[in-house]
Amino acid sequence: MKDSDKVVYYCPQCDLDVETRVENKKEVYSVRGEDILTDCAVRICNVCNTPLFDEILDEGTLKKVYDLYREKHNMLSSEEICEVREKYGLSQRGMASLLNWSPTTIARYETGALPDSAHMATLLMVRDNKEFARQLYERAKDKMGRLDRDRLEAALAGAAPSKSVDLGYVLSKRYKDLDSLYLGYAEFTPEKISNLILYFSQAHPRLSKTKLMKLLFYTDFNHFKNHGYSLSGMPYQHLPYGPVPYNHGLLLDYLVENDIVSLVPFESFDGEYFVPRFEPDLSGFDEEELATLRKVAEHFRPFNAKEISDLSHEEEAYVATGDRELISYKFAESLRDF
Repeated sequence: MKDSDKVVYYCPQCDLDVETRVENKKEVYSVRGEDILTDCAVRICNVCNTPLFDEILDEGTLKKVYDLYREKHNMLSSEEICEVREKYGLSQRGMASLLNWSPTTIARYETGALPDSAHMATLLMVRDNKEFARQLYERAKDKMGRLDRDRLEAALAGAAPSKSVDLGYVLSKRYKDLDSLYLGYAEFTPEKISNLILYFSQAHPRLSKTKLMKLLFYTDFNHFKNHGYSLSGMPYQHLPYGPVPYNHGLLLDYLVENDIVSLVPFESFDGEYFVPRFEPDLSGFDEEELATLRKVAEHFRPFNAKEISDLSHEEEAYVATGDRELISYKFAESLRDF
């Protein structure tokens, strides 16, 4: 047994923290009613020899089991599903629109969940039959974003899907054309918002999309209230779940496509959370901005997505604006103190 395996874990059988070991065993797992035999690594209590839960080892075993099931039934792997999407130059949202599935479904399949037989058949058809993909596109194009449409049309025409579109530049250009009062008298830069989001996704593990949008709103409007300018230079829009950055879908696509964050579905498959891919670089923030970041992160740490969303609905910035209306930073003056 390696010393690295002698990790202390809590054993519910002993009701103690105990030293453990890792053993390799053959076990049978049931996948959709079918038994799959596989070699797996199991963490064992050194005191009572009870198998213990080890998230990393158990996830590795499940991935191996699913891969064996996929191989047996000629199913695409999660990596191959990503390749199908990338073949047509689509974002996860664009792929979801093309197939009339939810973005969460695409994210689940690309992170290891097994598609059902109907979905797998569709994915194989899209991979192997460009005419089938074209028919899907004709039905779905009105629901797709412009960038996804352009890339897919290029792929269907036989060109390699363009990866050269700089989504950060697109966002910057869209924001630059707005009145400065909607930007908080600050200049938006993709680098700054990337590090801002990396900071929050690290400070709040398993940070949901809904909660992130509200953290950004409170950061920008609180900083404007206290210092006369927004921290990120982003405009915000009144949407049903509260204030959110204008063109937030494009913002999320920029973050994912540039491998700044990953979006991972919750175990309940009810939404997604952010996993930072890098450490945030905070050298571009001054001391006042860092103080705002820390204050917002600490104050809203206990809030779940619903609680912070409900709170944002009570702000004058939301109450005094209409559906899809841009929110002026003049409402920062009435933002609640915290």
